[in-house]
Amino acid sequence: MELTRITRDELEMILFRHEQWTRGAGDGVRADFSGIDLSDIDLSGATLCGASLTFARLCGASLIGANLARASFIGADLSHARLTEADFYCANLYRAFFMNADLTGAQLNCAKLARASFIGADLTRADLTGADLTGTDFTNATWIDGIKRA
Repeated sequence: MELTRITRDELEMILFRHEQWTRGAGDGVRADFSGIDLSDIDLSGATLCGASLTFARLCGASLIGANLARASFIGADLSHARLTEADFYCANLYRAFFMNADLTGAQLNCAKLARASFIGADLTRADLTGADLTGTDFTNATWIDGIKRA
């Protein structure tokens, strides 16, 4: 399936308007990256809480320390993404792919991870407290001092 790519200017405008939306300011609009190819992009430290990334492709993307709380990643592909210390609190990650992703220290507490795939992912110190892990695939995932409580 061919996904749409966006320009850096379009990305910056969406991020700016989303920030306004999160603050309840004027012309703010919730970010919608559904079906967008954001592979290899650097969104480290970005605030995308509540954003829609349904069926987005973020392969190799860097979201280190990003605030992704309550965002929707249904069917998104985050394979090989760098998600160290990312906050996915209450995010919807149903059927998302995290193959070989680095989720070191990620907050996945209360997230919907049903049918998600973490094959080969690094979940060192990740917190999955209260997460929905129904049918989640953790084959060859790394768990060192992580919290995996459903």
